[in-house]
Formats: sequence, structure tokens, C-alpha cells
Amino acid sequence: MNYLLLISDGVPTADKAATMRREIPAWIRDTRGRIYGQPLAGPDAAKTVRVRDGQTLVSDGPFIETKEFVAGFDIISCTDLDEAIEVAARHPVSWFHTVEVRPFAADTAPGARPWMADDSGRRDELAARLATPVADGATRYLLTLCVDGIPESDEEEAAIDRDTEAWIAKMGGRGVQVYGHALAHAEMATTVRVRDGETLLSDGPFIETKEFIGGIDLIDCAGIDEAVTVTAEHPITRFHMIEVRPLAPE
Repeated sequence: MNYLLLISDGVPTADKAATMRREIPAWIRDTRGRIYGQPLAGPDAAKTVRVRDGQTLVSDGPFIETKEFVAGFDIISCTDLDEAIEVAARHPVSWFHTVEVRPFAADTAPGARPWMADDSGRRDELAARLATPVADGATRYLLTLCVDGIPESDEEEAAIDRDTEAWIAKMGGRGVQVYGHALAHAEMATTVRVRDGETLLSDGPFIETKEFIGGIDLIDCAGIDEAVTVTAEHPITRFHMIEVRPLAPE
């Protein structure tokens, strides 16, 4: 099964930052189930997009302002949650901040793709797809689909599902969408911290708010203006919001 690790950060001391920079490459090298992962540009590079009454509303910054923020992500393939927690607990960030572990939604969910943990060929195919270099002049962005957990009417939910599939087909056909997947509900999240060698677990996401991350997409665009335009076409923005953040430059 695939899991998303949301790597949190704050303002570490120089010593902590140096430790994480030194140890993270070894974690990447030694994590056999890791499919893909990238650090993100800082929260000041984020834009949050909503569409209301046909008007695109863009605000600077992440979808919620907190002391801690999502600093990166990893997609891992594990046999079960216990293994995913073990992988997260070995991540150097968990020694100082937190790592949220969230399972991917069932493959029947809109936008889901059946990349299962017991199929190494398809795992390799997904890893190769995500490792495709970004075209010259383009930037890769993470779209974080932020929902408030309040269901719309059955008709509106059906429209969101239908229109999401249409958005995926359109953006995939244009070569804009690289990957996307829905996530299990926030109540399925586990937050991992390691303090003094002890793994500490708590239920739920690392930030407790009314809104939560319901899915992710990776898109390649020529710049932030195009990324915002692409994001504004996503049907989720009509009811909720989507944070747009570039990956950190290599």
C-alpha cells in the first residue's frame, strides 16, 4: 500500500538543520520502499487558490498560517501502517519536528491510480514517471487539495467527481499533470515524532484544523501564473481551496 509522508518543519537551530541535511541523504538511500519525494520551496512561495461565483481568488501563503508548515513530502510503499510508521520514525526530520503518515485513498476514489505495494513492476513504472525531468523553462508544483470535511450535496459531490476526472484527462493530455492521488481522510493520519530515541505517535494530522489535505497533484507549468490558472480549473476550488507550491530548486 502507498502512503504519503508530509514532512513538517519550523525554524530549526543551526545544529538541528545541519543534522537533518547530513542524515536525510542516507535515509533516502536506505529506504527501499521510497518511490518519490521532494522538498518544497518555503511557505512564502505558496499561493492559495479559490474560485467563487466564477471569480478566481488568490492569496499569498499556504492554506493555513501556522508556526509549523509542510516542508516536503515522500511517497512510500509499505506492507502496512506499522511499516510506514517505522519508515517515518527513521526520517531525520522526525527527531526534531514531525512526520505525518497518511494512507492513499482506495483506488476507486476520483483521481486515484492503482499503484499497489505488491506490484514492483508498477511501482518502478510510477517511480520512473515521477522522476521524469521537468521540461526546460517549466517548474514542477505540488497542488495540495484542502477540504473542510463538510460534504456538499449528493448532486454537488457527483459533479465534483465527474469534473475532477475531466480535469485529470485534460491536464494529463496536455502534459501538465504528472501525477495525482486522493488521500484517506485526516482521521486516518498518524503523526510521528522521535524524542530521545522513543517513537511518539498521535492520531490525526500534525496540524489540527477544520481544513485538511484531501489529495495531491503534481503539475509542470511555465511559471506560477500558469500554475494558478491550471489550479483554478480544478473543481475542488469551487467549494474548497488548493495550495500551489513549487518544489525546491535542486
